Amino acid sequence: MPTTSDRTPNGYAELFAWLRRVGKKGARGLYLCVRGTDYQSLADFSRNFSVCMKSVADVEKGLELCIRPMRRTPIGRRWTTAVETVQQGGTLTEALSPARESLPGFYLPLVQAGEQSGRLAEVFQFLHDHCKALCEPLTNLRRTWLFPLAIFFAGSVLRILICLLSGNVIQAIQLTFSETLGWTLAALVLGLVMLSPIRHSIDQIRLSLPFVGTLEREIAMHRFFRVMSMMYAVGEHRVESMIRLAAETVTNRAARSELEKAAIAIENQHTMAEAFRKVGFLSAQTQTTITTAEHSGTLERGFQQISDEAGTSMVMKLRWIQPILFRLVILMVAISTLSTLLKIALGLI
Repeated sequence: MPTTSDRTPNGYAELFAWLRRVGKKGARGLYLCVRGTDYQSLADFSRNFSVCMKSVADVEKGLELCIRPMRRTPIGRRWTTAVETVQQGGTLTEALSPARESLPGFYLPLVQAGEQSGRLAEVFQFLHDHCKALCEPLTNLRRTWLFPLAIFFAGSVLRILICLLSGNVIQAIQLTFSETLGWTLAALVLGLVMLSPIRHSIDQIRLSLPFVGTLEREIAMHRFFRVMSMMYAVGEHRVESMIRLAAETVTNRAARSELEKAAIAIENQHTMAEAFRKVGFLSAQTQTTITTAEHSGTLERGFQQISDEAGTSMVMKLRWIQPILFRLVILMVAISTLSTLLKIALGLI
């Protein structure tokens, strides 16, 4: 980082260039955090393409029909050349690759597995079901932290309006500056954390917290084992590759690292049950389900059961925590606003 002790024009230019890079990186991280993946559009596309594959089995025609309604979405705009790629002899995976950054990690590898096994209709039906299943939990997660932020922001605006209406224009300007600076710094810090190397340590702390850690583990298990179930269903048998692919769907990096230990164990010739004993956050019940499913040859069904149970518990927790968090934030904003009113009444501002 450049220092402000260098007073030359070049020194200032380097400082501003560094600040600009930091700002862009933070803004990108915040944007990715807020936007996330458009699972609803992906679910619709996957369902429609699955229907096309069942009826006409023509990839080119299916793409042309299914991408058309998505042209105004961020993903659809990246797929404008998909049909042309297939016409020129490219694979479906290559045709969808331009939107790689906007797709979840499991999407393209599963499409490739479907192409290789000749089961595209089944794969896209699973992708529809999986993306659809992710919509509600992710919407609940975003509401859990976006609503409090919106209320805090409304509280900031309300305090500024109170100062203006009471005739304290200078104080309103000062409050506007301090609130804007505070929100900007908070957004940049959040964005930098989302992209920085320290995120793994932060995710590890989140994983060890009471209640929050349980919720994080259930989210990870729901995503991971659902993809594992599908990989078995389409006939993928490279177990270590399956585990690493499924782990890519887990956003908590500490949980992802734990799950990847199972892939390393498989490479060292361990059984599936032995490999998942290396994953520290899996419960004894989950371990038993995996062991039983492996011995009975029903791993696909066992993984699906683990995913469904984790998903049900996760949704129940999110529905329970939202109203409590909402009331706490309302109380905090009310106290802050009343404090501002009290200061005005006492002539302190």
